[in-house]
Amino acid sequence: MATEEYIPPEPHLMGSMRSVGYTLEAAIADLVDNSITAGASRIDILFASEPTDFVAVLDDGEGMSRDAAREAMRLAARSSTEQRSAEDLGRFGLGLKTASLSQCRDLTLVSKTPEGVVAYSWNLDHLFREGTWSLLLLDEAEVAALPCVERLLAQQTGTLVLWRDLDQLRAHAGSSASELDAVMVGVRDHLGLVFHRFIGDSRRPLAIRLNGRGIPAVDPFLSSHRRTQRLPSESFKVEGSTVTVQPYTVPRLTTLSSADRASLQVAGQLRDSQGFYIYRARRLVIWGTWFRILPRQDMAKLSRVQVDVPNTLDHLWALDIKKATAQPPPEVRRRLKKFAERVTVPSKNTLNWQGRKESGPTQHVWQLVTHEHGFSYALNRSHPAVDAALVASGGQGEAELGRLLTLIEGTMPGDDIFNRLAKDQVLENRLEDLAIAEIARDMWTTYSAVPGSAATDVAFVAAMINVEPFSDHPRGADILKEATRG
Repeated sequence: MATEEYIPPEPHLMGSMRSVGYTLEAAIADLVDNSITAGASRIDILFASEPTDFVAVLDDGEGMSRDAAREAMRLAARSSTEQRSAEDLGRFGLGLKTASLSQCRDLTLVSKTPEGVVAYSWNLDHLFREGTWSLLLLDEAEVAALPCVERLLAQQTGTLVLWRDLDQLRAHAGSSASELDAVMVGVRDHLGLVFHRFIGDSRRPLAIRLNGRGIPAVDPFLSSHRRTQRLPSESFKVEGSTVTVQPYTVPRLTTLSSADRASLQVAGQLRDSQGFYIYRARRLVIWGTWFRILPRQDMAKLSRVQVDVPNTLDHLWALDIKKATAQPPPEVRRRLKKFAERVTVPSKNTLNWQGRKESGPTQHVWQLVTHEHGFSYALNRSHPAVDAALVASGGQGEAELGRLLTLIEGTMPGDDIFNRLAKDQVLENRLEDLAIAEIARDMWTTYSAVPGSAATDVAFVAAMINVEPFSDHPRGADILKEATRG
């Protein structure tokens, strides 16, 4: 009959777990998860390189008793299959330890409740030297000497997570203060994106600060922008839990400010930012992927789909320790496939000649011409601005003007335009209002000179309002009316 032999892991396991693959951004996000779960309304991320290296995460959450803090420092203190509250952002009971020790050799947890203050520390050098799983309980003097602890002590409740001896962080970020500042910019952007629904929640706002400066929410959908198309949402059940899908078509970059463009380019470029955005308990877990349901397409680069998944389905999504990767289960994948094929249509319509049809009431400057094996663009010879140019030349330059238009059509740098737009460069070729006004005056001169025409401002506006560039200008009618006054 088999007998049991107890073989506890060596403390060097803690060192091996440092290589799980955390980035600095993901590691700090894991600590923010814990603060949110503890009910924090304010989270401060503090760092310094002089006189002593440290990174600290301080919150004003409910704090932990001595027993609770000790359990929090235990590896896998909770089962990944244990039922959690709907707002619990934890998963494996490993995040505090693995995230922290992926960046430093000394992790200290200090927590305050109305009953008092407690502090525990995992120090890898001490752990390896002693050869035992010896968690350090700090005394009052040791607690008082910790960086940033005075901030915690000034609060009613809260928790301070302190990283010291930042060997891994320094190995990747560098050793100077400026290098640490630079990597923390990436942390700011990452947290603003991952927790944007918490930061932007007007009902229960969360403030996250980096060395005292507030981190703004980075909304990857620009959901409050007037040009964003919010499509109908859908919900479906998986094992009794609800998955909600909310698609968006985001605006073209040419219509946006630089700040809004940055919000949309969360994966570097629009093309790489399309796809599903998976939220677990409102926390963004993975983004910018179609899960190989669809290929990335230039014509779908404005399509984004917010998918809200409850933590009760963690076991189906193959969520990793870092909460950085996940895969939809087959049932969800089938649902998302049908959804993805439908939600990319508005993006294609928006990008297809800026959403305009080949024919329609608007007189465009450029016209799409389809051929047997391709297409081309031709300048509209019937456009009123062309007539105005002929009138201005006394009617003598029609042949020369035709040759010039043909030359422009034949030398359009289409390949270069495509390559630059694929890199999300903005085509800055919008006409200034002054230039549009001059075109309107020339067109009025031509219009009013036609024998028998009703040369009134009302008739002129009615005749020209569907002509580019007035048709899509917010002040098109006013500019046309002003042109009739000389």
